[in-house]
Amino acid sequence: MKKMAFFCGLTLFLFGCQEKHAGSNTFKIPTDSLEVTLSIDTILIDAGDDFIYLNHYLRLSDFSADRRFLHNFNPLNYEMELIDLQEKRLVEKYRIEKEGPKTVPNHFFYRLQVAEETEELFFQTTSHIYKTDLQGKVQSSYRFMNDSLSDFRYNPENQINLQGFVSENGKHFYSFYTDTFPDRKRKGLVRVDFKEKQVDFREMDFFHWANDFDLYYREPDGRYNRGEYPEMSGMAFKGDSIIFSISAVNKLWVYHFQSGYLKELSYESTLTKNQKEGNFPKRVESMEAFQEAAKQKNEEVYFHPIQYDPKNQRFLRVTTQFEGYDKNGEAIYNSYLTIFDKELQPIQEQLIPEPGFYPSNSKSFIKDGVYYSYLNMDDELAFIRLKVE
Repeated sequence: MKKMAFFCGLTLFLFGCQEKHAGSNTFKIPTDSLEVTLSIDTILIDAGDDFIYLNHYLRLSDFSADRRFLHNFNPLNYEMELIDLQEKRLVEKYRIEKEGPKTVPNHFFYRLQVAEETEELFFQTTSHIYKTDLQGKVQSSYRFMNDSLSDFRYNPENQINLQGFVSENGKHFYSFYTDTFPDRKRKGLVRVDFKEKQVDFREMDFFHWANDFDLYYREPDGRYNRGEYPEMSGMAFKGDSIIFSISAVNKLWVYHFQSGYLKELSYESTLTKNQKEGNFPKRVESMEAFQEAAKQKNEEVYFHPIQYDPKNQRFLRVTTQFEGYDKNGEAIYNSYLTIFDKELQPIQEQLIPEPGFYPSNSKSFIKDGVYYSYLNMDDELAFIRLKVE
């Protein structure tokens, strides 16, 4: 498990709303069922006399199958950096060719992913996904511009978000799709089959939990948004199913694409609020109003994406909650850790001790039972780590 975003002579398979509700469950989260010790430390990655590319905040990085090595792509000079997380150091840099046959062209890159089972790289851009070997040699590419040259054609009223996730076997790409500009409301999930070049749209009602709390700044006569502060969503794989989360609410959704069955899991916490209240304007027409609304939104509860801990066969999730302002006007947040078993039943929730632990939206992960969060420390790569015992 990992983490938590057409035709041309090809057949297009479009499925409407095939969502079949397998039911829902509500769980009260216990706070005293386990004796859990939490500790926090910070580690620095040794780059030697070199440097590690951090301009993308590790968004263009992913793991080897054993989670020992982190592949970090530098798009400025087309170098791949290999970071040994066990030895805590940069061990290698090698060039990725960008000109000539079987190369990844220069694009704006959204994400880099490693298919764990096949050790292939997937470069996700604003218009393409490129599948390569570990040296960056292109094995196949897929164009998503929805024009006559695209590998996939689909209803122009839909926009596929290309910041999704590739499955561990490298066969599928999963993300969500939206309306077109300017509103771009999330409508449902999409699965792309690379081999068959098929795209499968599934409308999902639960996305209202994201749409209802998105914040946009658009000038009165403007066509496009000048500022966006959307709700975040997380995606993790559990066998043949996808676990989906939204930062606005204490819920998880488990969806199985093959059968179309959807299960909603709701959780009741006694330590945090269970959903955002939405006490902020959702549409504003000036930068000043946008900044004020964003501040108000930050004062509401935030559920980070759920993460799988393969060593202990459990899931971990961090929730942050605003507690007020200090005498200098700085916001104070508490963080809470929720532990789930492998069937997503909650088994413990508790406050994370000071100085707190805040998962980075750009890169956080669990390795050897320890929760890592990206940190830029004076332009050096570091990680804050939460140990759960």
